[in-house]
Order: sequence, then C-alpha cells, then structure tokens
Amino acid sequence: MSTETKRRKQSMWYRPCCILAICIGFAPSMLPAEQLPVFKLTDPEVNYNKANAVLTSLYGGSLPFAADIQDKRDVVIHRVENKEVELNKASGGIFARDVTQLWNTNLKPLLPDQTKTRKLADQFLSQLKLLPNNQPYTRVSFAGYSETGMATDTTSAASAKTILDRQVNYQVEVVVKSGQGRERALPVVGGGGKFKVAVGDQGAIIGYHGVWRPITGVSSNEEIMSRAEAESQFKQSVGKLHLTRVESFLAYYAAPAFEKQEHLAPVWVIKAEANVAGKRLPLRYTMIAATKYGPNFNQHDLVPQMSRQVAMLPPLGAVNFGEVVGGIQLNPSAVYPLTADDAVNEAGTSWIGASQGLPGSQANAQGFVDRLSAAGWTIRFNWGEGNAWESDWNANDDLWVDAVDFAFYTGHANSDGWVFNAPNDTFLHFSEVGASPGSPDDLYGQQDLEWIAIAACGPHQSNHFTTGIGNAFDRWRGIFDGLHVFLGYGAITYDNTSEGSRLAELTLAGWTVIDAWFRTAWEIQPATNTFGAPNGPTIYATAMYAHMGDNATRNDHIWGRGATVADPIGPNQMRVLLWSGT
Repeated sequence: MSTETKRRKQSMWYRPCCILAICIGFAPSMLPAEQLPVFKLTDPEVNYNKANAVLTSLYGGSLPFAADIQDKRDVVIHRVENKEVELNKASGGIFARDVTQLWNTNLKPLLPDQTKTRKLADQFLSQLKLLPNNQPYTRVSFAGYSETGMATDTTSAASAKTILDRQVNYQVEVVVKSGQGRERALPVVGGGGKFKVAVGDQGAIIGYHGVWRPITGVSSNEEIMSRAEAESQFKQSVGKLHLTRVESFLAYYAAPAFEKQEHLAPVWVIKAEANVAGKRLPLRYTMIAATKYGPNFNQHDLVPQMSRQVAMLPPLGAVNFGEVVGGIQLNPSAVYPLTADDAVNEAGTSWIGASQGLPGSQANAQGFVDRLSAAGWTIRFNWGEGNAWESDWNANDDLWVDAVDFAFYTGHANSDGWVFNAPNDTFLHFSEVGASPGSPDDLYGQQDLEWIAIAACGPHQSNHFTTGIGNAFDRWRGIFDGLHVFLGYGAITYDNTSEGSRLAELTLAGWTVIDAWFRTAWEIQPATNTFGAPNGPTIYATAMYAHMGDNATRNDHIWGRGATVADPIGPNQMRVLLWSGT
C-alpha cells in the first residue's frame, strides 16, 4: 500500500472521530452552567436634604415656609401645605405628590405635549440628581409615556376622556458580561428599579416616584437555574391548569421601596397563557429565583388552609339569620344579628395561588387581612386555592363577599372577569354581575360591600386608554348595586406578595381608597409589560366608581379614616373610570 493510500485511510478514519469529539464537546449536558453576579447593595440613606430639595422643586424653587417634618417608624415625611415628599427608610426611595393635583378628577388641566413633558421630566431628574449614574453594572433608559385619565359612563360607544397628567417613565437595567466577555443588559423587575414623573397643569411637576439601591460590588458569581428548569418548575406548579403558552426571560429583582433588600439577584420571569373555562387567559407574570439568593416567593410559613365544606358558614355576625341559601334556611336560632351595612368593619379575601402558578398570592392576601385585623377589623373569610369558590361572589354573595365592607381578590383575570374554583364554572364573568345597576339588585353593595380590589390582570381594559377592546363600562356598570369603588388593572401585571398589605396600610393611614391603590401600583408594578394591546404594553392601575352626581365616592376613605359617603343607589347613579400608569 502506498504512503498516499495509508494517509487517506487514516484521514477517513480520523474525520468521524473529530466530528464525534466536536458533537460531544457541544452536547447540552456538557455545557457549563451559566453564571451571573449577585450584587451587594448599599445600606439605605435617608437624605433629608434631598427630600427638602424635591419639595422645593414642587414649589418652583422656593418654599413659602419651612417644611413640617414627621419622622415615623418607616418613613420621613416633608410637607408644606398640600405638597409632600416621603422618604422610605427601608430603601431611600422617594414618593412625592401635590395632593390637590395628582389623580384629581375635578381638574381640566392644560398639559404640555409629550416632547415638552419629556424635557420637563428630564430637567427635574437632572437638577435633583434623582437618577442613578450609569455605572459599570447599571444603566438608565427611557421606558415610555403613560398618563392619568378619566371618563364618565355614557350611552356612546366611547365616552370622551379627560387627561389629568402626562407621565414619563424610566427604567434601570443591570449590565452583565457573558462568558465570552460580551455585555448584555437585563431588565429589573419588582418595583425597585423604576422612576416616574407626572406632569400636570401648565407643566408643573405634580407627582414623582423613584427608588434604586446603589450597588457596592459583586457579592458572588452564582450558577443560575437553566431556562428549561425554570419553565419545567412552573409547569409542574400549575397542576391541572391547561397551559397554552410558556416563555421566560432573565431579569434582576429589586424590591419595592417600602421593603428592605441586601442583595440584587437574578430571577426567571415566566410569561404564560392558559385556557380557563374555555377562555384564553394571559396569566400574571411569575418570578422564579435563579439562585440560592432568592427572592423566595413561596411563603412556607403561611398556614395551609383546611378543607372547606359546603355547609360552612361565616363567623357569627357575618350574615342575617333566617336567610335562605341554596334552598336551605340558616338556623334562625343562631345569633346572626347584623343587617346590611352594620356597624362592624369587615373584610375578606379570595385568592388563587401556587396551585395555578402564583406563589405570591397567599402572602398577598394574608397581608391584606393581617393589616386590617391588627387595626380592629373583623375578617369574615380568607379563602384560597380550592377553597376560593365562585359561588361566594354570586349565588351566595350575601353570605360572603357582600357581607364585608372591603374585599380583596388576587389571582388570574382578564377583561371579562376573574378566576375561582368550583362550585360553578370557575370564572366570574361580567354578565353574572348584571347588565346595569339594580338588574339584578341583589349583588355587590346591596347588603354591605363598599370597596373591591382585584389584584390580577384586569378587568378594566378599555378603549379609553388602549386598543383592540371595547368600553369597560359596557362590561362592568352592572356591578354597582350600592358598591362604591371597584379597583383593578387594565393590563397584564406581576404576581407579588405586597399589594394587599400595602393597600391596607395606606388606607389605614388615611389615604383615600383610590389614591392608596394607585400609589400601591406605582410602587409594585413596572411601567410596561411585553404584551401588546389590549393587555399592554403600558400597565394601568384602574378605579371604577359610582356616585350620585357629586363625585363624592372618588374620595371615599375606609371606615374611621376619613369621610365615607352613603351608598350610591338610585336612577341618577353615574359612573367614572379613572386610570393611571404604573
């Protein structure tokens, strides 16, 4: 055999081995796990001078007199007349507002256009040095415009709207390097990496919120959970929920301004859709910790719920004695002395949680009832997962949701309603609350209910602020049978553990129900999502309320914390939809 022939045979034998070696080298099981830095965050700074500077700026550069400063357990408040600035001690974050201007439905402001609004917002942030400097690990970018607006229910297809402010949003991104040294920017979620400026009449700054905990360095480089593992974990967590789409992306989690945080760690954000009761339902974004540094949204210290029985009744005092429910008369000899709108402050929650991919829901609902209970409220129910029955909100509403003053729901929703469990079809559809107030007249507020909060992905999507959908009034005007305020969202939102507690905390502190909800959403939800209309990309917190021509319920307070008006019942009832970008 010639030397050339031997060389060719050796080459032919060697070539497949090379190919095999290359294939083995790139097999997924052999790839090293991706690593990302976990950052150490600086201790929060409560900067009195910064707070005073922001307050001075709200006054155009000169305070009429020295600020009244209140140093409380969690915040420091600087106030002059109707303008105030709050510093959160947990983070150094700032919330500022002109109380007479922000979210005020009585105004018809003269607003600058978007270009001028952006210029004013940039100047405000730059002069006060409110944005973090672009450092090796962070950069700040413009995140879009939003607004506060309102519309009154009319017989027209789309009632005229009034824009009350224009908002400019900014977001922090975390810059990391890949194994090859290439830089990439990851978004920040959780409420702690966003800045918002609200511009009102004639260009005045009427609202501001911003928080960023500066990075002091890299605590460690950690192997992260793979995308496949994160999505698999999510799919396993939802049980029998019929998922139709699951995607995910990496982000860093920064907590809301009112929570402490020592490390900035990566998370997988799950974006999913499901088929629920025959309806396509985009789910709340869920976060899964990518490293051992958390955050941990599974609250293992929460008490599991006992199995609920059909015959179970609310605590004594929650319903009227002798009432007929499901063909059965409640024991007339039992003591159920309270009648509609009794003198007891009562609250309740229903929630869909980890069984359907929402690990934050139980703590979210628990925070709501814990805050109110500590303030002396009676908690009539806290039903979650399989115990969250749709019948509590329709067939048996007098026993449950309409037997309380303040109800909080968190779980899955869309523009048409929100999700429960059996009995019934597991989805409370807008058609089940009536076509108009008083038709039927035995639903929300006919007995006791004043305020509802739906912490989910709806149900107020409306052609007043998005496209591809009809008028929210046409779906929900029938909910007002004495109900005062109906809180929700108009887009896909993020699962979290804090909305309920924060809403209760602010209302107990004397904030109006609507203002408390809007601030809660500003602090917890991002300004945008990755959905298109009508479920995004701009996220709006919403409030629909009924009144008798005086707009009075707009400024409703919970019982004992300010003015609360009479139930808006009668043929002259009017309804307003109010929305504000988060």
